[in-house]
Amino acid sequence: MSIQSLNELPDTLHLEADLVIVGGGPCGLTLARELAGSGLDILLLESGGLGEDEAHEALNTVDMVEGCWSAAEIDRRNSYHRNLTTFWDGARQSYGLRCRGLGGSTQTWAGKSAPFEEIDLEARPWVPLSGWPIPRDELAPFVSRAEALLNLGPGPYDGSLWARIGRHEPAPPLAESPLRSLFWKFARSRRSATDIMRFGADFAADPPAGVRVLTDATATRLLTSPDGRAITGVEAKSLSGNQLRVSAETCVLAANTIENIRLLLLSRDANPAGLGNETDCVGRYLIDHPTATVARFDAASAGAIAARFGLYGHREGGHTHIYMHGLGLDPAWQRAEHALNGAIFVTEERAPDDPFSALKRLLKRRSEAPFKDMFSVARAPMRLGRGAMARAMERGYIPKPISRVLADVALRIMPNTLAQDFQNGTLPLKLAGLRVEATTEQPPLAENRITLSDSRDALGLERARVRWTAGDAARMNLLRIGQAFEAAFRAEDLPDPVPCDWVRNETPEAAVAIDLGHAMGGTRMSDDPATGVVNRDCRVHGVTGLYIAGGSVMPTSGHANPTLMFLALALRLADHLKASLPRR
Repeated sequence: MSIQSLNELPDTLHLEADLVIVGGGPCGLTLARELAGSGLDILLLESGGLGEDEAHEALNTVDMVEGCWSAAEIDRRNSYHRNLTTFWDGARQSYGLRCRGLGGSTQTWAGKSAPFEEIDLEARPWVPLSGWPIPRDELAPFVSRAEALLNLGPGPYDGSLWARIGRHEPAPPLAESPLRSLFWKFARSRRSATDIMRFGADFAADPPAGVRVLTDATATRLLTSPDGRAITGVEAKSLSGNQLRVSAETCVLAANTIENIRLLLLSRDANPAGLGNETDCVGRYLIDHPTATVARFDAASAGAIAARFGLYGHREGGHTHIYMHGLGLDPAWQRAEHALNGAIFVTEERAPDDPFSALKRLLKRRSEAPFKDMFSVARAPMRLGRGAMARAMERGYIPKPISRVLADVALRIMPNTLAQDFQNGTLPLKLAGLRVEATTEQPPLAENRITLSDSRDALGLERARVRWTAGDAARMNLLRIGQAFEAAFRAEDLPDPVPCDWVRNETPEAAVAIDLGHAMGGTRMSDDPATGVVNRDCRVHGVTGLYIAGGSVMPTSGHANPTLMFLALALRLADHLKASLPRR
C-alpha cells in the first residue's frame, strides 16, 4: 500500500482501478481494508491531507438557507461544536460538523457508540417513510462485526448491563416512567491507552496490501456512460491545481453525507439535475439528531447526578472498557403514544475558574483577567497533576506497555473519575453544574434538503446549500422527553432538576434546538426509487457500478450516535462487492 499526495504526482494524471473509493473517513477506510486482498485493484481518494488543516477546512463551507437558525441557536452551535475540531467555524459550517483528512470525523470524535434499536428499523405509521428495506436479523451480524472493529466493550446496551459490569443500578430507580436505562460505549484506540480510536492513524500504522491512497485529491465529478446508466470513473483535483482522472467501472462514495450529495448534484453530464436524480430525491430527506437542553442541576447536586449518569470503567478480556449511562424512551411507550425515539444524557458546565480553561487562556495569551486565571491555576495542583500525567501517557512520554497498565488500573480503581477524564480529552474539570440534554429522532422530511449554491469554493465548485430545521415533530418530542425526565425525578427522592423555560412553559417552538453533527439522509436507502436514491445493496438506482456508503444512505435516524450503524452497512457493502465484482 502507498499513501501519496496528489501534489507529489504529475500535474495531469490518468490512473486505472477496479474500484475507486471517494473518501478516507471510517467507512471508506473500512471498505478499503475489507476488500484488500480480494484481487481488486483499489484506489482511495481523500480530499484532505494526513490531518486537519485550514485550507481544506475551508472546503467544508456551506450556505445555509436564511431563517433556519435563530440567533440563540447560532450561538449555541458555536459554543457546542467549536472545541471539537481544530478549525471548525460556525460561519463556514453553518450546518454539520465535518473534518477533512485521513480518518475523517474520527480525527476529532468522542467515540460514543450505540446500535439502532428494533423500533428504529420498523415501519411505523406515525413516522413518515419509516421502515428499512433490510431486516434487523440480516443486519445484526454486521453490527457485531462493527462493534469489534470499534473495539467496543462487551455486554448489552440496556439496563441489564449493570449486572454484566458488576454494578448495582443507581437507586432509587425511575419507576412509572417512559424513560429506562441505556448505555453508550466508547471506541478506544488499540494503539494509545488514553485515546479514542482514530481510523486514519490506525490505517496508516497497519496498512493493507493492494490499496493505493491519494490524499489532497478532492473528487470533482463522476464520469459515466453517455446515457448516465453506468459509472466509468472519477475526476479529482488538488488545491494546488493538480488534476486526476481515474478510469473505473465501480465507485463507492464514502465522503460524508453532504459531500456524497454534492458530488451527485455536480455530476450533470447525463442529467442536468445530477446523477441518480431522476426522481428528485438526491439531497432530500436530510435528517440529524435535534438536540436541546431541557433542564439543569446546580453545583451542589452535580456530584450525585454525575455519579448516576457518569462513565464507568469495566475490565474484561484483558482490557478496560468505558460505558456511559443515560436514559432512553421505552419502545412500548413510543408505540402507545406515537412518539419518536429519543434519549437523555448529562454534560458538564465548566466553572469560570476551571484551572485547565484558565491555563489554556494564559498559554494562548487570550486571558482577559490574567491574574485571576493565574490564581485559578495555582490553587488546583492535584487536578493539574492528574491532567499532566494523562497528557504524558497520551503523548508517548511513558512507554506504551506501562501507560496501558496504568490506564487500566486507574479505570478500575477510579472508574468515574478516569473515565470522565478520558471523555474530556484526559483533562479533569471543575464543574459549575450539569446540563440535561435531550436528543431526538427526526422524521425524514422532503423540505429538509441539500441543493447547490451559486457561490463556489477554492476549486471552482458550487458549494452545498442547506435547508434544515428540527421541525415541529422533533421539537414536540424534545418537550415530551424533558417533561418525562422532570416528572421521573420529582417522583423519587432525587435532586430536583430545574427545567428550562421552554419546557416549563410548554413552548417547543422556543427550544434552542441544534444539529448534533450527525448528518444523515439525502441519498436514503429504499427499494422504491421514488423515495430513495440507493437500493438495499447501497447501489444508486439506475446507475451500474455506483454505490454509496456512510450516513447519507440512512432511511431513518433513531437517536443513537450513528457511526456504528454506518460501519455495519459499510461492512455489508464490502461483502456484497467481494461477491459481485469481477477481478482483473
